[in-house]
Amino acid sequence: MNREQADDIQWLVDNILQTTEVFEHYSPIEYNEERRYLPTSVTSDPGYINFDRTPYWIEILECFDVRSPVREVAVLKAVQTAYSTILESILLYFAGHVRTAPVMYANATIDMARARINNNYIPMFEQSGMSHIFQSSHVENSRKQGITKSQIQWIGGGYMVPRGAQTPHMMRDISILLMLMDELDAWPEVIDGNPVQLFKDRTTGFTDVRKIFMGSTPSIVGGSKIDIQYERGDKRKYLIRCLKCGMPQELRFDGKNDNGKHYGLEWEMKGKTLDIDSVRYHCKNCLNPHMEHDKIRMITKENAYWEPTEDPDEPFLRSYQVTGMMSRRSPWYKGVSMYLEAFDKNGKVKDFSALQRWYNNFLAKSIQIYSGKVSFSMASAHRRPWYRKNEIPNTEIEKYCPSEILLLTCTVDVHKGNLAVAVWGWTAGMRCWLIDYIRIEDDTEAGCEVIESMAWVELGKMINERAWKANDGKVYQLALTFVDARWSSSTVVEFCSQYSSGVYPIMGDDKPARGQRIKEFAEFTTQSGTTGYRITVNHYKDRLAPVLRRNWRPDEGLQDEYTFNAPVDTTDDELRELTREVKRKKTLPNGQEEWFWHRPGGAPQELWDLMVYGHAQVEILAWMMCVQHLEVDAVDWPWFWNLLKEQKLYFSDSK
Repeated sequence: MNREQADDIQWLVDNILQTTEVFEHYSPIEYNEERRYLPTSVTSDPGYINFDRTPYWIEILECFDVRSPVREVAVLKAVQTAYSTILESILLYFAGHVRTAPVMYANATIDMARARINNNYIPMFEQSGMSHIFQSSHVENSRKQGITKSQIQWIGGGYMVPRGAQTPHMMRDISILLMLMDELDAWPEVIDGNPVQLFKDRTTGFTDVRKIFMGSTPSIVGGSKIDIQYERGDKRKYLIRCLKCGMPQELRFDGKNDNGKHYGLEWEMKGKTLDIDSVRYHCKNCLNPHMEHDKIRMITKENAYWEPTEDPDEPFLRSYQVTGMMSRRSPWYKGVSMYLEAFDKNGKVKDFSALQRWYNNFLAKSIQIYSGKVSFSMASAHRRPWYRKNEIPNTEIEKYCPSEILLLTCTVDVHKGNLAVAVWGWTAGMRCWLIDYIRIEDDTEAGCEVIESMAWVELGKMINERAWKANDGKVYQLALTFVDARWSSSTVVEFCSQYSSGVYPIMGDDKPARGQRIKEFAEFTTQSGTTGYRITVNHYKDRLAPVLRRNWRPDEGLQDEYTFNAPVDTTDDELRELTREVKRKKTLPNGQEEWFWHRPGGAPQELWDLMVYGHAQVEILAWMMCVQHLEVDAVDWPWFWNLLKEQKLYFSDSK
């Protein structure tokens, strides 16, 4: 930046700060540490905020000093890193100190943006004794207090408007100085352009003084919006000096140094349980172990610093990666626990969903989705010699699973000429056993398109009357049936509406529907009043493909969670239905890349779809019991499985 540019920016900054009450300039850190109060409802350590607890945020927050030349900041962040506190601190500084700036807060939907403002931002001002700054631009009208559904106004003429990424047309003709873009990787794609760029365009009226913040937990390589913004910046890493040798280094979960020696986190197990007190970080240089309590000294601003690793695409662009490894709020043992959920004892992926959580939520990295096809040999390796179709081998199952079969569910794929029906048995930990797979045929002209079809009659008999007896004497009936309503939806809904509960129409969607709060599934109501469920099939396919690629042998002992098991008489053609789809990549009109599941035209894959629906069934049942009925925040899986076993909800002992 030359002297003339510096003078121009200084003139603009001085004019921004020209208010009747503000004479002394504060930095964002100074202003927040003097004004912002955190009550016991927010933190276990109440009082005025002190950034010594989260020193890695200090430089990032200082980028939003109006005297700083930095214009854009992109942050890849893990969970439990105090990220929300920084967004709130930026806003407090601009509303309370700068005062004159127009601000926009953007989230995936307008409802999410408004909820964040009402639940977090407004209470922040109230907790800090700053409610008085809210003031309507109509100062002559005392009944207007500056807070409405569409915007917040404060003393000095500044204001903040909420916006949703799915409605970019709502922000045209609005010029913004401070743009806050939150959780970019949860944003939907929009038809009329790149949503991130559309929001950036709103700051062109303040080109020389604009401030843009973009933050998100990352998602998938090629489809991550925050990755794109991070790559545009200077990709800063937080370097922390070893407490013994003093070598600066990025804290990594695992790595090899120049001498080929492993460094990073190490730990011990007590049987199958992680010894959390044993988790330590070994220096990259001297391999000295650092325990969790050492992290407090390691991350201080005196011992650590941000260092850029690349030149940015444009001047004044910065990007940062805030990982769980450097956060006091995210203990190292939590990262190890997430790793152990994702990998088996041989270092093979056992749960893709857990793997993605570890990458995204702890490492603050996008995960690479590989397009590796599930081969027939992989699928056929899941045949078990102990049982045939319509048999439930509980005596063998209990040798390799933590419980016997606890419930049976049924999933149905609808075609004109047949109903493809799969019956699934479930043990604790989502270990899945295919009990039966049949096609109920109807070769009449109308086929399954009409409710009078004998195929629907036979399915009704299976649901109402059929019982399966295990080899240990337990007797089962179907606990839950899902029927795919994508084809002949009116007939499916009519069939399901005959049941007050337990039988539901479903719709499989590649992505979560707009407004869907739970990414895996969502309730919907049909025109006839029947409850149904939308299932995000790509989410389950991403989780289950690694399960099918992973083999298990009886000599390995207890099966991993989600292990799939098939009867010995499952045919080759049936198992090949699990192998048809493959992950592919496509380029979107806005230039971003996206992965999708591709099926060759006409290739049968009903068993694969029915397996996806089966896993969704159990998660929805657990959600019904825990979240809907008990009104707790999340599913308590140990409680759920124990309830099914102890109360014998879906089986009975033989009389």
